[in-house]
Amino acid sequence: MPRHPAGPPTPAAEQRARQDVQTRLERRFPDVPSETLATTAAESFVHFADARVRHYVPVLAFKRASRQPSGRFDTRDGAGGAA
Repeated sequence: MPRHPAGPPTPAAEQRARQDVQTRLERRFPDVPSETLATTAAESFVHFADARVRHYVPVLAFKRASRQPSGRFDTRDGAGGAA
C-alpha cells in the first residue's frame, strides 16, 4: 500500500526539490549555462506557485523547464532554425 505524505512539504524539502530540478536540468542540457538553467527552473516553480498539491510541483516544474532550454537555446548558429 503506497504511503501518502502527511502534509505539505517543508520549506527545506521544497528547496531540495528546486536544487534537484536544477541538477537534473544541468545533466540533461550540459551545453546550456547553469545560470540560464537556474533561471528556467525558478520560472517553472513560479508558474506552479499557487498549486494546492505541492508534492507534484517538482515533477511538473522539471517537465516544464526541460521543454524550455531545448527550444529556446538550441539555435547555436543564430539563424533561429530558419533555412
